[in-house]
Amino acid sequence: MSVWNSKIGTRSLEITWKKINPKIKNRTTHSHTMANSFGFHTTGDELVEHFSDRVAGRIFLITGPSEGGIGAETAISLACGNPSSLILVGRSVERIRPTIDAIRNINAAIQVKLVVADLASMASVREAAQKILDDASIPHIDVQINNAAIMACPYSLTKDGFELQLAAGHLGHFVLTNHILPKLSKPGARIINVSSMGNLASGIRWDDPNFTKGSEYNEWDAYGQTKTANVLFSIELNRRLASKGIGSFALHPGSFSSGLQKFLTEQLVQQAWDKIIGADGVKPSPKSLQQACATTLRAALDPALEGEEGVWLADCQLTTDPTTVAPWALNARGARRLWALSEDLVGEKFDV
Repeated sequence: MSVWNSKIGTRSLEITWKKINPKIKNRTTHSHTMANSFGFHTTGDELVEHFSDRVAGRIFLITGPSEGGIGAETAISLACGNPSSLILVGRSVERIRPTIDAIRNINAAIQVKLVVADLASMASVREAAQKILDDASIPHIDVQINNAAIMACPYSLTKDGFELQLAAGHLGHFVLTNHILPKLSKPGARIINVSSMGNLASGIRWDDPNFTKGSEYNEWDAYGQTKTANVLFSIELNRRLASKGIGSFALHPGSFSSGLQKFLTEQLVQQAWDKIIGADGVKPSPKSLQQACATTLRAALDPALEGEEGVWLADCQLTTDPTTVAPWALNARGARRLWALSEDLVGEKFDV
């Protein structure tokens, strides 16, 4: 859940300093030598340094890497670990160009692929997926990070007839992931779904997921449904792909400031907290973008997670803490039901 509007610290200075001296220690005072010490204050750069052997030479795909967001911060942190390729999927060249420039400023040898796609349009997603499949310079994908999202926007239906948050935050990723699975077939590959504690706001509206009666629309019910869908998607991916050695995790990155909050007003912010933590709940402390992308990176990189039970991470740790994830988001039956509903909505069956 991301509702703070504090200024985002500059990343360009950090990138320049790293380029001058790539062996420099990380800028925080936190020193993490064991996975169980990762937590709220851990940064993305620290995770990449700690799991450098899981970054170097590997291929990562990230959706929603627009400037100033955690998708961009995730990509920039990964660039410090010398990956072979970073595939960036987003709506326009203009929105992603600063992220590409930042990556090249760190290491010009990294192959950066920009795939333009509107995740709210299933036709656009299918076209983008085919381009990825047809691109011989992408032999495989080691980690797919489904990061893109829209938060608490006014009511809107896409051309496909889907509620906008559900389309951009879940259905687009559902179609993209299933279409490019042939390139995620290597054992050890991972699919990461960036959710949030916003899942506490609502489960899946099984009878009317698209709020076709617009008068019933609530921004946070729609956001909560999408964030719940992210978690259920990971659960069902694990069930279907375990025999292939492919895993999936979902996560809460924390509360941070980015363009994700562009639709928020003070009234909407208060409504969010009332719905998610209640009148007497304690609001979580805000994170920097570096801290916010860290949980994504642990989910994407740590090999020790393969031997652990669970699908949900918060503050870089596997957890079932009910203050960050709702029971309905961890329900295996609900995960199977969501898969079937998603297939019905997008008009395509995936026999994974």
